[in-house]
Amino acid sequence: MSNLNTPLHQLFWDDFIGVNPEANRLQYQVKTGLPTTRKLLAVDAHAMQQRLAGQQARQQFVEFAQAHMHDQVADQLFQRLGNISLVSASIFDLGPVYHQVLDKLAHKAVTINQLDPLISEVDWLKEDLLKLVNQPQYRNRTASGALIKDVKTALRFLGVESLQLIVPVYGMRRCLPHATDPFVGFKTRLWDYTLACAIAARRLAEDSAELPYAAFCVGLFHPLGHIVVTRNYLRTYQQIKQEELLKARDERNNELTDALDSLEPDASFLSNSLLEFAEILSADICSRWTLQQLPLCQTLDQLAEGIGFNGISPLGRIVQQAQVYVQWQQLKAAGKASVPDAENWFAAVKLTEDQLNTLAKTNLKRLSIDL
Repeated sequence: MSNLNTPLHQLFWDDFIGVNPEANRLQYQVKTGLPTTRKLLAVDAHAMQQRLAGQQARQQFVEFAQAHMHDQVADQLFQRLGNISLVSASIFDLGPVYHQVLDKLAHKAVTINQLDPLISEVDWLKEDLLKLVNQPQYRNRTASGALIKDVKTALRFLGVESLQLIVPVYGMRRCLPHATDPFVGFKTRLWDYTLACAIAARRLAEDSAELPYAAFCVGLFHPLGHIVVTRNYLRTYQQIKQEELLKARDERNNELTDALDSLEPDASFLSNSLLEFAEILSADICSRWTLQQLPLCQTLDQLAEGIGFNGISPLGRIVQQAQVYVQWQQLKAAGKASVPDAENWFAAVKLTEDQLNTLAKTNLKRLSIDL
């Protein structure tokens, strides 16, 4: 886990997933405010106390069931996440040739002629690119206005510079989780965060000696581990819950069955799991892509090692600056970050006034691609 800005990261992911520490602490407290319309008779008061005691006992039992389940979930999740083949299989298989395309785009003198044979081998990417260039708003750019069916024509139409944004984005978008119930909106929020980090890193790199394309890719693919942890936690949780429910029903334990039925995956457990495993897994997944030119794996490795801002490469610093800025922005929008917080976080990653002004003027919500 990264040791830089841990309070920021913890706060960000808690807010992202919907962990509310105050609500969690308060939700088990029973409000004992009495109605003011009439005085309670002694018998009413006694009945209410009995009822409250029953509610508290039930709530404690539900908490116990949840804690007991998470002991098993934690064991199984740890085993799952330790198996890199299993981990890689839990996201969309982009394919080895896609990774070659990513790598090829990092070459300064890359041409469409070099990209065409590679992209032609990646069916899903070829389809996505043809779909893009055949959108109605672009059709009138061709002489006849006819459908483009040839991928090489599509690539010439897009150009290398646009492809350096589109190809990584289409790959990462394929990896997003589909269903993340009960964490509603997780996929959309993760995509917004991912894209914002990538655009911010690319923009900062433009004012440095680093390759903007490389910064964009690191910023974009750094949450792969977050996707994997979330998917595997939700799968493990549902599996354990199902097993426990079957046992409870076999034993005709109605109280336990009811308690288990009422349970859902826990936001704070997921947040802690992300902080513990996600960054390492992002690096492990990308290390299997065997990239030669694009320093994606090395940079993700440094971010995962927690060696601190001063110990990492210039590219790693740019990505960390982008992460801090985007996380701060989102916490600020949620009313959960103060001015002193911001000053401390920015100072930790040496974000200058010039950089902050540059990022403030940058649209982090969408790619600026001129087709």
